[in-house]
Formats: sequence, C-alpha cells, structure tokens
Amino acid sequence: MHETTASILQALKEAGYKFTGKRRAVVDLFVENRDRYFSAKEVYDHVSQIYPSVSFDTIYRTLGILVEQNVIEPMEFADDRARYRLQCARGHHHHLVCLRCGASIPIEECPIDRIRQQVPNFHIRDHRLEIYGYCDRCADAGGQGS
Repeated sequence: MHETTASILQALKEAGYKFTGKRRAVVDLFVENRDRYFSAKEVYDHVSQIYPSVSFDTIYRTLGILVEQNVIEPMEFADDRARYRLQCARGHHHHLVCLRCGASIPIEECPIDRIRQQVPNFHIRDHRLEIYGYCDRCADAGGQGS
C-alpha cells in the first residue's frame, strides 16, 4: 500500500501516467487527510486554490485513475454522491463515517459471519458496510446528538 505522495506518483509513473502539479495536489490532499472522504467538488475546490485554471474534467479523470490504480477507494454516500479516501492498508474491515466532515474510523468487526449462519441458503459473494453518523467534534458543533 502506498503511504506517501512520492510513492504514489512513482507507482502512477510506472503504470504509464504523467506527473502533473494538479495530479500531485490531488494526491497530496488524500495523503494529508488519509482518514477522510472527499467529494469530487471538495477535491476540485482544494486544487483550484492552487491551480485556478483546473477543470472538473481534470479532477474526474484524476480520481478515475487513482481508483483504477487502487490508490483511493470510492464510496457512495446516502446523498448518492461518490466520495473518495486514500485506500486503507488494512485487511477486511468497515468504517464509521461522519456525515459532516467526512472523517472515517475503521472498525474491525464484520457481521457477515453471523448473517451467513442466520441465512445459510444465501451465498454472499461480496459486501460493504459503512455506518453513517457524526464524529464527536461535528456532533458537538452542530447539536447532532445520538
């Protein structure tokens, strides 16, 4: 698993992709905020502060490349918008995801084994489980209690 911007950019170069400052800005954002999900708009807003001429197309192409190269992982949020975070280096796990700031907290327990026991006549091939709510900081700031 890639840990630094330099190692990610080197892997992209080895896969045949060009190095650009805009691409570096996108990768930097994910590396510096490795436990947070970002929407394409948030990535665009960040990069456009550094490169005002960046287009949404450039951001979407870069996100697509990073997903394809297993650098970032996409997640469909409840509002039907995809968000992205740096690929986790962990094995199989799930996340608690803050709806306000996008922070994610890994959880190791997986309920699928219990579900397989309860429903033995269904053959699960894949699954994804994320639990959405508010981290302590956002719950305190916005009154989003439990």
